[in-house]
Amino acid sequence: MIRIVLLLAMAIWAAPTNATQISGAAKAIDSTTIRIGDQRVMLFGIDSVMRKQLCTLDGKPWQCWQAAVKDLQGLLDQGQVVCDTVGEPDVYGRLLGRCSVNDQSINQLLVARGFAVARTNESTAYVAAEAVAKEKKLGLWQGQFDSPSEYRSSVGVAVDRP
Repeated sequence: MIRIVLLLAMAIWAAPTNATQISGAAKAIDSTTIRIGDQRVMLFGIDSVMRKQLCTLDGKPWQCWQAAVKDLQGLLDQGQVVCDTVGEPDVYGRLLGRCSVNDQSINQLLVARGFAVARTNESTAYVAAEAVAKEKKLGLWQGQFDSPSEYRSSVGVAVDRP
């Protein structure tokens, strides 16, 4: 029995893990990408509007990307950010991450506040939050916008994910 426990412990200890944790002060560099130190982290399971994408609010053009980045930075400014990475870095060195501030998920908050949408091909964790934000017309949902994936398709832009 002791031999089995020791073998299991050695297997667990020796098992490779791709997950790392990054923490520190963070800066929004895009609507779903942050920088902690010299590492860029894309927020896992969510998507948001692109820099050149225009939305409309009350029938007028609205710089929704700037609003999304500002909202993300407001969340980041609440304290030290901790990101648990998912998978390997992409070709640009970006990591995917589930990030939090003050023990609250930044990914979840950004969707719940309406400045990001669920990326259901990665995770369904944020679908309910998106539905509530849409119903309450929060963030991007207060106006009109193309889904980020539709916008990228229309302009021939792809987002690489690891």
